[in-house]
Amino acid sequence: MSLTLGLNSALSGLLTNQKGLDVISQNVVNVNTKGYVRKQMTPESRVVNGIGAGVQQGALTRNVDEGLMRDIRRQTSTQGALDVTHTYYPRLEDLFGTVGSSTSISHQIQQMQASFETLATQVNTPAFQQATVQTAKDMTTQFNEMTYHMQNLRLEADRAIQDTTGLVNKQLEDIFDLNQKIVRNNAIGGDIGDLQDKRDNALTTLSKYMDVQYFERGDGSVGVFTKTGKTLVDKGPATLTHVATTITDSWMTAAGGNFNKLTVSTSDSTDIGEDINDGQLRALLDLRDTVIPNLQAQMDEVAAKLKDTVNQVHNRGTIFPTQNSKMVGTRQLVDPNNPTLNGSNPQRIWFSGNDDTTIALFDTDGNQVASTTIRTIMSSTSYTDAAGGATALDMSDSASTPGVKMTDVAAKIQSWMRQQSYQGNVMSSASASIDTGTLVLDTGVPAVSLAFRDQKATAAGSATTDARINFDVDGDNKADKQVAGFANFFGLNDFFTAKVPNSIVDSDVVSKDFTLSTARSFTLLDPTGKIGNTIAMSAGSSLYDIAKKINAQTQTNESATLSTSTLTTTSSTSLSFTDSNGTVTQISLAAGAMSLKDIADAINAQNTSARAAAVQEGPNAYRLRVWDSRGVPLEINVVGGTIGTSDMKSYLGFQQSQLVEASVIPEGSGYRLRIRQTSDRELYLGATPDTLTPAGSFITELNMHTASTRKSGVLEVRTDIQGSPAKVSRGAMQYNTDLGKYFLSEGDNTTALALGDAMSTKTQMATAGSLYAGSYSFAEHAAASIAQVSTDAAHSKDRLDYQTTLGQALNSQYASTSGVNLDEEVSNMINFQQAYSASAKVISTLQEMLDVLVNIVK
Repeated sequence: MSLTLGLNSALSGLLTNQKGLDVISQNVVNVNTKGYVRKQMTPESRVVNGIGAGVQQGALTRNVDEGLMRDIRRQTSTQGALDVTHTYYPRLEDLFGTVGSSTSISHQIQQMQASFETLATQVNTPAFQQATVQTAKDMTTQFNEMTYHMQNLRLEADRAIQDTTGLVNKQLEDIFDLNQKIVRNNAIGGDIGDLQDKRDNALTTLSKYMDVQYFERGDGSVGVFTKTGKTLVDKGPATLTHVATTITDSWMTAAGGNFNKLTVSTSDSTDIGEDINDGQLRALLDLRDTVIPNLQAQMDEVAAKLKDTVNQVHNRGTIFPTQNSKMVGTRQLVDPNNPTLNGSNPQRIWFSGNDDTTIALFDTDGNQVASTTIRTIMSSTSYTDAAGGATALDMSDSASTPGVKMTDVAAKIQSWMRQQSYQGNVMSSASASIDTGTLVLDTGVPAVSLAFRDQKATAAGSATTDARINFDVDGDNKADKQVAGFANFFGLNDFFTAKVPNSIVDSDVVSKDFTLSTARSFTLLDPTGKIGNTIAMSAGSSLYDIAKKINAQTQTNESATLSTSTLTTTSSTSLSFTDSNGTVTQISLAAGAMSLKDIADAINAQNTSARAAAVQEGPNAYRLRVWDSRGVPLEINVVGGTIGTSDMKSYLGFQQSQLVEASVIPEGSGYRLRIRQTSDRELYLGATPDTLTPAGSFITELNMHTASTRKSGVLEVRTDIQGSPAKVSRGAMQYNTDLGKYFLSEGDNTTALALGDAMSTKTQMATAGSLYAGSYSFAEHAAASIAQVSTDAAHSKDRLDYQTTLGQALNSQYASTSGVNLDEEVSNMINFQQAYSASAKVISTLQEMLDVLVNIVK
């Protein structure tokens, strides 16, 4: 028995040392394998019934410092984020340039200023006029291109988010698959070390994409979660989903719902972006939603202020000796020529104080043909209004019902011009209209120029000042905004234009916990008229409360666009209106001829919450609009009403619509309320003033204003000025006290000088992006953005360098504890080899002894 026991013991030594050599060989061949952890097999004595029975393989252990691994994964997440930002910031630096660079936007703005100043020295030199326009085009082109490239970077980041979610999903699937194998092998006593290595490697790779937390369970599997506790790997792998957008624009934001959400299959949350605090995904989300939008907001702010400031000055000017017989405004107004379709409350304007505006006609020598003032025209019964009546209209702010309708402004100017004569001929072809929603003036005589001069009073030659024009947006006889300059209000002589309507209204940047100080009410309109209901907000309402209320109160049902506002049916029609609780109202329409207004009146006559209006979108474009006064969605069912071979249901084609969308947008250190007309049409905000002194309103409390967003991308020099640089304003209407007449001078550089001054003078800028409100020149504001990009890029590079060094140190420490040391492995190999040889020697010796014993028996 002792020989057999000895033989078994020696055999166990062979097997155990063989396993030890196998482990060492695995360590050696994987010395350069990323993520491989050194394995160690420790032999242990085998005891059977209290008697030593050789040796056996001990536990196969991995030399892993879990605390160090967690530090490495935290560092990996941070470095993953910095690696991403480091690929984007150099491109942003290239885009913005340096403050002193001749290609930077701040330099282009300075060149624009210098160009106006140079023009003022020789106002009638075509080369200088051309140079001024070209410099302006170069500047606007750079604004446009910066916006284009920044939005492309956002698009790239959004696509990278989609790609990275795919990589995350791959790692989650691998971790779950390895979990399954580890649990299975663990249950049958198999080796799991290499599987654990692979899982650790997958966890580290996952940490590069996003920060995670994980816990090992008793069965050897690990559960993986976001830092906020959302499950990523448990009973199965979660699936992250993000579909990249195909287009982006500067107004688009994730908060506004303009980018698809990043979702996870194991959570009901609509977006887990906020659950990710580090890693490549966090950096990409920040670039798409914060870093680039903030820079874009800063560019939009300077572009918008520059546009408004230059236009205000340019509208004061004249282009003599170039003739200017026609002026086309840029301000889009609610369609004023369809009061029946658009309601009875037209938009109105009036002057503040004694302000007035001279309108004058000049011949080719700059001599006055005729002059008067806007107040004089409006108040005189010698000139007819839009209805053809010789009425006196009050444009003062002291009238009981202040304001003059836009159609009356146009009609009375036209009536005045047509009563003037040039070279003995009455100017009967002169016209002034607002048919397209913008004011268009034409003297009808190419040799007769038109000019405006804002003044402090009506008397001829009064001191110049920008007349204060009060604008009643919603027809409630209360001013909703004030604009400086009559011509500037209508945009009759703008230098810069935008290629898109003013379809977005923003608040200033305010704190997230902002609430209204008192109850407020306001209305929203587009060129078709009022949209939905008047919106009433209680005191204490937050930005999110306001946005939610706007979205509810402006939902409508819109008919198809119809080419006529009248129709004829040959059978009766029934229309029913229902909400989630049932029928709200229903109407019946007899067969015969009717108009959209007739249908709207029939709906409104029911005196229910269902309301309707007939609206006109443009020439030969009409709609029937229906909404609920409670701000709830309506379903409309139309039965009957034969129209030719069709019926009323198909003809009207009602669709639920959200013409206005409101959202709360993060920007810089605060938030904006953003209201957008979803069809990209002009949006107007009218508000009811309170009874305080001075009076405030929803507009003033949040400083709601036409949004600056998009301006950098759509700014351009007015098209006809690009084609004819002589149309740049250089001079201004002057008054000759001796003659008591106005005149235009060929060498007048008044406006050219003023344009140069406007470009260099500090202007109050609102908070935009990461730049706080303050007084800047345009070049200074642009330079501040350039400096910010440079600073942020340098800071990102410094952080990346630090994290790289830290990562190297952590990896070195990890390698010293968990990596393979060849010298140590060779030493252990010799030990196992010697032990193996010794065990073999024991076996051979015992074999000889057994042979002797067998031979004796024989």
